[in-house]
Amino acid sequence: MPDTELLQKIPLFSRLDPIELARLSELLEHRSFHANQPVIWIGETGQELFIIQHGQVVVSYPDESGNEKILNTLGPGDFFGDVALLDGGPRTASVRTITESQMLVLKRDTFLDFLRKYPDAAIDVLVTLGKRHREMLDKLRGIANPNQVIEQKTSRWERIADTIAMVSASQPFVLFHVVWFSGWVGMNLLMGEKGFDPFPFGLLTLIVSLEAIFLSIFVLVSANRSSQKDRIRADVDHQVNLKAQYEIMQLHTKLDQLLSRLPEK
Repeated sequence: MPDTELLQKIPLFSRLDPIELARLSELLEHRSFHANQPVIWIGETGQELFIIQHGQVVVSYPDESGNEKILNTLGPGDFFGDVALLDGGPRTASVRTITESQMLVLKRDTFLDFLRKYPDAAIDVLVTLGKRHREMLDKLRGIANPNQVIEQKTSRWERIADTIAMVSASQPFVLFHVVWFSGWVGMNLLMGEKGFDPFPFGLLTLIVSLEAIFLSIFVLVSANRSSQKDRIRADVDHQVNLKAQYEIMQLHTKLDQLLSRLPEK
Protein backbone atom coordinates (compact mmCIF):
# COMPACT_ATOMS: atom_id res chain seq x y z
CA MET A 1 0.00 0.00 0.00
CA PRO A 2 1.42 3.44 -0.92
CA ASP A 3 2.59 5.62 1.95
CA THR A 4 0.01 8.29 1.09
CA GLU A 5 -2.85 5.82 1.53
CA LEU A 6 -1.49 4.80 4.92
CA LEU A 7 -1.28 8.44 5.97
CA GLN A 8 -4.82 9.15 4.81
CA LYS A 9 -6.14 6.42 7.13
CA ILE A 10 -4.84 8.36 10.13
CA PRO A 11 -7.61 10.68 11.43
CA LEU A 12 -5.09 13.45 12.07
CA PHE A 13 -4.26 13.61 8.35
CA SER A 14 -7.65 12.70 6.89
CA ARG A 15 -8.35 16.25 5.64
CA LEU A 16 -5.00 16.78 3.90
CA ASP A 17 -5.09 17.07 0.10
CA PRO A 18 -3.08 14.69 -2.15
CA ILE A 19 -0.21 17.14 -2.57
CA GLU A 20 0.16 17.64 1.18
CA LEU A 21 -0.02 13.89 1.74
CA ALA A 22 2.67 13.34 -0.87
CA ARG A 23 4.95 15.92 0.77
CA LEU A 24 4.32 14.41 4.18
CA SER A 25 5.02 10.88 2.93
CA GLU A 26 8.48 12.03 1.83
CA LEU A 27 9.27 12.76 5.48
CA LEU A 28 8.56 9.21 6.64
CA GLU A 29 11.41 6.99 7.76
CA HIS A 30 11.42 3.22 7.28
CA ARG A 31 12.30 1.23 10.36
CA SER A 32 12.47 -2.52 11.04
CA PHE A 33 11.85 -4.35 14.32
CA HIS A 34 12.54 -7.91 15.42
CA ALA A 35 9.85 -10.09 16.98
CA ASN A 36 9.08 -9.34 20.67
CA GLN A 37 11.06 -6.10 20.49
CA PRO A 38 9.84 -3.08 22.49
CA VAL A 39 8.85 -0.12 20.32
CA ILE A 40 7.76 2.40 22.94
CA TRP A 41 7.46 2.34 26.74
CA ILE A 42 4.68 3.83 28.84
CA GLY A 43 5.73 7.07 30.51
CA GLU A 44 8.56 7.92 28.13
CA THR A 45 8.47 11.16 26.14
CA GLY A 46 6.66 10.69 22.85
CA GLN A 47 8.34 12.14 19.77
CA GLU A 48 7.30 9.81 16.94
CA LEU A 49 4.28 8.45 15.10
CA PHE A 50 4.43 4.82 13.96
CA ILE A 51 2.53 3.33 11.00
CA ILE A 52 2.64 -0.45 10.61
CA GLN A 53 3.44 -1.69 7.11
CA HIS A 54 4.03 -5.35 7.93
CA GLY A 55 3.82 -7.40 11.12
CA GLN A 56 1.83 -7.15 14.33
CA VAL A 57 2.26 -5.32 17.64
CA VAL A 58 0.53 -5.49 21.00
CA VAL A 59 -0.46 -2.43 23.03
CA SER A 60 -0.35 -2.91 26.80
CA TYR A 61 0.10 -1.28 30.19
CA PRO A 62 1.08 -2.62 33.65
CA ASP A 63 -1.78 -3.21 36.09
CA GLU A 64 -1.59 -2.54 39.83
CA SER A 65 0.25 -5.86 40.32
CA GLY A 66 2.81 -5.07 37.64
CA ASN A 67 1.39 -7.64 35.21
CA GLU A 68 0.97 -6.82 31.53
CA LYS A 69 -2.60 -5.81 30.63
CA ILE A 70 -3.19 -6.06 26.87
CA LEU A 71 -5.29 -3.27 25.40
CA ASN A 72 -5.19 -4.03 21.70
CA THR A 73 -3.39 -5.86 18.90
CA LEU A 74 -2.49 -3.84 15.78
CA GLY A 75 -1.57 -4.99 12.30
CA PRO A 76 -0.72 -3.61 8.84
CA GLY A 77 -2.35 -0.25 8.20
CA ASP A 78 -2.78 0.54 11.90
CA PHE A 79 -0.88 3.30 13.69
CA PHE A 80 -0.01 4.51 17.18
CA GLY A 81 1.65 7.54 18.77
CA ASP A 82 -0.31 10.21 16.86
CA VAL A 83 -0.95 12.31 19.98
CA ALA A 84 2.81 12.57 20.57
CA LEU A 85 3.15 14.55 17.34
CA LEU A 86 1.15 17.38 18.89
CA ASP A 87 2.19 17.65 22.53
CA GLY A 88 5.33 15.52 22.87
CA GLY A 89 3.92 14.25 26.15
CA PRO A 90 4.57 10.92 27.88
CA ARG A 91 3.37 7.70 26.30
CA THR A 92 0.12 6.36 27.73
CA ALA A 93 0.88 2.70 26.91
CA SER A 94 3.70 0.38 25.90
CA VAL A 95 3.97 -1.25 22.47
CA ARG A 96 6.03 -4.29 21.50
CA THR A 97 6.14 -6.36 18.34
CA ILE A 98 4.69 -9.86 18.09
CA THR A 99 6.33 -10.70 14.79
CA GLU A 100 9.04 -9.10 12.68
CA SER A 101 7.64 -5.74 11.65
CA GLN A 102 8.33 -2.90 9.27
CA MET A 103 7.03 0.54 10.15
CA LEU A 104 6.95 4.06 8.84
CA VAL A 105 8.05 6.64 11.40
CA LEU A 106 7.22 10.34 11.44
CA LYS A 107 9.18 12.45 13.91
CA ARG A 108 7.56 15.33 15.77
CA ASP A 109 10.16 17.95 14.82
CA THR A 110 9.85 16.98 11.17
CA PHE A 111 6.06 17.16 11.35
CA LEU A 112 6.13 20.62 12.98
CA ASP A 113 8.46 21.87 10.24
CA PHE A 114 6.01 20.49 7.69
CA LEU A 115 3.14 22.43 9.30
CA ARG A 116 5.19 25.63 9.19
CA LYS A 117 5.76 25.19 5.48
CA TYR A 118 2.13 24.24 4.75
CA PRO A 119 -0.22 26.44 6.80
CA ASP A 120 -3.28 25.00 5.06
CA ALA A 121 -2.31 21.56 6.36
CA ALA A 122 -2.03 23.02 9.86
CA ILE A 123 -5.58 24.39 9.54
CA ASP A 124 -6.82 20.96 8.42
CA VAL A 125 -5.18 19.35 11.44
CA LEU A 126 -6.78 21.92 13.76
CA VAL A 127 -10.21 21.25 12.23
CA THR A 128 -9.74 17.52 12.78
CA LEU A 129 -8.68 18.09 16.38
CA GLY A 130 -11.69 20.33 16.98
CA LYS A 131 -14.02 17.66 15.59
CA ARG A 132 -12.47 14.97 17.77
CA HIS A 133 -12.76 17.26 20.80
CA ARG A 134 -16.47 17.82 20.13
CA GLU A 135 -17.02 14.07 19.78
CA MET A 136 -15.24 13.47 23.06
CA LEU A 137 -17.39 16.06 24.83
CA ASP A 138 -20.54 14.47 23.42
CA LYS A 139 -19.43 11.08 24.74
CA LEU A 140 -18.64 12.55 28.15
CA ARG A 141 -22.07 14.16 28.35
CA GLY A 142 -23.63 10.80 27.66
CA ILE A 143 -21.83 9.06 30.53
CA ALA A 144 -24.20 8.22 33.38
CA ASN A 145 -23.60 6.99 36.90
CA PRO A 146 -23.69 3.17 36.70
CA ASN A 147 -25.54 2.92 39.99
CA GLN A 148 -28.21 5.30 38.72
CA VAL A 149 -28.59 3.27 35.55
CA ILE A 150 -29.05 0.10 37.60
CA GLU A 151 -31.67 1.81 39.75
CA GLN A 152 -33.55 2.98 36.66
CA LYS A 153 -33.55 -0.54 35.20
CA THR A 154 -34.59 -2.19 38.48
CA SER A 155 -37.84 -4.13 38.12
CA ARG A 156 -40.75 -3.93 40.53
CA TRP A 157 -39.95 -7.42 41.78
CA GLU A 158 -36.36 -6.40 42.60
CA ARG A 159 -37.55 -3.27 44.39
CA ILE A 160 -39.96 -5.33 46.48
CA ALA A 161 -37.18 -7.80 47.31
CA ASP A 162 -34.85 -4.96 48.35
CA THR A 163 -37.53 -3.41 50.55
CA ILE A 164 -38.41 -6.70 52.26
CA ALA A 165 -34.74 -7.57 52.80
CA MET A 166 -34.10 -4.12 54.29
CA VAL A 167 -37.13 -4.36 56.60
CA SER A 168 -36.27 -7.91 57.73
CA ALA A 169 -32.82 -6.71 58.82
CA SER A 170 -34.17 -3.81 60.87
CA GLN A 171 -34.51 -3.63 64.65
CA PRO A 172 -38.31 -3.03 64.63
CA PHE A 173 -38.77 -6.25 62.65
CA VAL A 174 -36.85 -8.24 65.27
CA LEU A 175 -38.72 -6.59 68.16
CA PHE A 176 -42.06 -7.26 66.46
CA HIS A 177 -41.26 -10.98 66.21
CA VAL A 178 -40.10 -11.14 69.82
CA VAL A 179 -43.39 -9.60 70.98
CA TRP A 180 -45.42 -11.76 68.60
CA PHE A 181 -43.77 -15.06 69.57
CA SER A 182 -43.85 -14.23 73.27
CA GLY A 183 -47.54 -13.28 73.13
CA TRP A 184 -48.45 -16.32 71.03
CA VAL A 185 -46.60 -18.81 73.23
CA GLY A 186 -47.66 -17.16 76.51
CA MET A 187 -51.32 -16.96 75.57
CA ASN A 188 -51.51 -20.61 74.49
CA LEU A 189 -49.65 -21.78 77.59
CA LEU A 190 -52.10 -19.93 79.82
CA MET A 191 -55.13 -21.29 77.94
CA GLY A 192 -53.74 -24.82 77.92
CA GLU A 193 -55.65 -27.29 75.72
CA LYS A 194 -58.29 -24.62 74.98
CA GLY A 195 -55.72 -22.45 73.23
CA PHE A 196 -55.98 -21.85 69.49
CA ASP A 197 -52.46 -23.31 69.04
CA PRO A 198 -51.58 -25.51 72.03
CA PHE A 199 -48.12 -26.93 72.68
CA PRO A 200 -46.01 -27.79 70.60
CA PHE A 201 -47.40 -24.78 68.66
CA GLY A 202 -47.77 -26.44 65.24
CA LEU A 203 -49.51 -23.46 63.64
CA LEU A 204 -46.79 -21.06 64.79
CA THR A 205 -44.11 -23.44 63.50
CA LEU A 206 -45.84 -23.60 60.09
CA ILE A 207 -46.17 -19.81 59.86
CA VAL A 208 -42.54 -19.24 60.87
CA SER A 209 -41.29 -21.88 58.38
CA LEU A 210 -43.21 -20.30 55.50
CA GLU A 211 -41.99 -16.84 56.51
CA ALA A 212 -38.38 -18.06 56.62
CA ILE A 213 -38.67 -19.59 53.13
CA PHE A 214 -40.02 -16.42 51.56
CA LEU A 215 -37.63 -14.16 53.45
CA SER A 216 -34.65 -16.23 52.31
CA ILE A 217 -35.78 -15.85 48.67
CA PHE A 218 -36.09 -12.08 49.00
CA VAL A 219 -32.74 -11.82 50.79
CA LEU A 220 -31.01 -13.87 48.07
CA VAL A 221 -32.45 -11.65 45.32
CA SER A 222 -31.34 -8.52 47.15
CA ALA A 223 -27.89 -9.96 47.87
CA ASN A 224 -27.42 -10.78 44.18
CA ARG A 225 -28.20 -7.15 43.27
CA SER A 226 -25.78 -5.93 45.94
CA SER A 227 -23.02 -8.10 44.50
CA GLN A 228 -23.63 -6.58 41.06
CA LYS A 229 -23.27 -3.09 42.50
CA ASP A 230 -20.10 -4.13 44.34
CA ARG A 231 -18.59 -5.39 41.08
CA ILE A 232 -19.35 -2.05 39.44
CA ARG A 233 -17.74 -0.16 42.31
CA ALA A 234 -14.71 -2.47 42.13
CA ASP A 235 -14.37 -1.80 38.38
CA VAL A 236 -14.58 1.96 38.96
CA ASP A 237 -12.00 1.76 41.76
CA HIS A 238 -9.75 -0.27 39.46
CA GLN A 239 -9.92 2.41 36.75
CA VAL A 240 -9.24 5.14 39.32
CA ASN A 241 -6.20 3.23 40.60
CA LEU A 242 -4.87 2.84 37.07
CA LYS A 243 -5.34 6.55 36.44
CA ALA A 244 -3.56 7.35 39.70
CA GLN A 245 -0.70 5.05 38.73
CA TYR A 246 -0.39 6.79 35.37
CA GLU A 247 -0.38 10.24 37.01
CA ILE A 248 2.32 9.13 39.45
CA MET A 249 4.45 7.88 36.56
CA GLN A 250 4.03 11.25 34.87
CA LEU A 251 5.13 13.03 38.05
CA HIS A 252 8.22 10.82 38.27
CA THR A 253 9.05 11.61 34.64
CA LYS A 254 8.70 15.35 35.25
CA LEU A 255 10.84 15.14 38.39
CA ASP A 256 13.53 13.27 36.48
CA GLN A 257 13.47 15.96 33.79
CA LEU A 258 13.77 18.72 36.41
CA LEU A 259 16.65 16.95 38.15
CA SER A 260 18.46 16.50 34.84
CA ARG A 261 18.28 20.25 34.24
CA LEU A 262 19.66 21.20 37.66
CA PRO A 263 23.31 22.24 37.60
CA GLU A 264 25.70 19.71 39.09
CA LYS A 265 27.48 20.79 42.24
